[in-house]
Amino acid sequence: MSYYLTFNHNNLTYGLPAEKIQEVFFIPDLTPIPDAPEDIVGVINLRGEILPIMDLNIRFGYDTSGYQITDNIVVVRHEELKVGLITNQVEDVDIIEEEDITSELPYDRGSEEFKQEKFIGGVAKKGEKIVFLLDTDKLLRYVESQTLSLELDLFQLPSDEEELPSGEEGEKEGEEETSGETEENQRQKRYRKTDFFPGITEDEKRILRERAKRLRQKIQFKDFTGLKPIAVFTLNQEYFGIELPLVREFIKFKKYTPVPCTPDFVVGNINLRGEVVTLIDIRREFNLTPTPPTEEKPAIVVNVDGIVAGIVVDEIREILMINPQQLLQQEEKEEVKIQTEYSQGVIPYQGKMLTVINLAEVMNSGRLVVDEAV
Repeated sequence: MSYYLTFNHNNLTYGLPAEKIQEVFFIPDLTPIPDAPEDIVGVINLRGEILPIMDLNIRFGYDTSGYQITDNIVVVRHEELKVGLITNQVEDVDIIEEEDITSELPYDRGSEEFKQEKFIGGVAKKGEKIVFLLDTDKLLRYVESQTLSLELDLFQLPSDEEELPSGEEGEKEGEEETSGETEENQRQKRYRKTDFFPGITEDEKRILRERAKRLRQKIQFKDFTGLKPIAVFTLNQEYFGIELPLVREFIKFKKYTPVPCTPDFVVGNINLRGEVVTLIDIRREFNLTPTPPTEEKPAIVVNVDGIVAGIVVDEIREILMINPQQLLQQEEKEEVKIQTEYSQGVIPYQGKMLTVINLAEVMNSGRLVVDEAV
């Protein structure tokens, strides 16, 4: 058996060998690279090293319309080679048995339509999901061959005070098509852009810059075998985390519809792409003062045993890989009193303690139940 980090991208599930993963973090500001291959969309300064960033959508022939502030970067490494992969959502570290993996891909190998095959080493069935297992060696060798000719200067990357051109529109090298222009060149011009995050707010730009600054300074290498991903967020300046497999998506909302005759923890309902999702505030469960949302607020949409809800939070921080064996017992504090069954334990984080919430227990405790007959 082998451990794989699984993630979702463009509605497909992919897997990477856990031992090849260096780290996972929320997407920061990106620096575009002139004359780079179309799928190497930019670079970041990762603790003094230039890390190329690949967009799997472009690599696999899909269209891309820009990135979300909740997207992740998965850093893959082999010896001295590294690449960051943009993903929509990291799911879990799964055990996949060898007998569940097949190298026979279910399509015509000669078809130009399936550009994934070059980097897919096998296909596995995990429950109801089909997981495409990426061949990290081929992936990294490809990145090495594409970036060796790029003369990138670390000191030309933006400093802490400089903003990246996140509001500029993409540039095309030559507006007129020449008779000798190849289809590959045309595709590269279509995708080449510097507007990585269209439509984001000034506050979101600040978050992207802060993430990039932390990545330049933070030193953290991890063995991902046996680790579990959690989504880190804040409530009343306290740090909390929930298991990432329970997270369906991260959203921001401005408008919501209050629901009459419901408990105080029910904030209201929102229309999420045609689906009615109830927003809840779990602060009371942790002895924190509720704060009614008065402006655009983030929320984490979760699915716990078929119960879908949006948990209103103050800030979504990052995706963090933790070792469940290193969780400490909850120490009772005056400002945060948590029932034992609601906490899986705590870990040090950013100079404070981060509480890993047992969300299944919180949601199924009966305290967060709305009497539909009311």
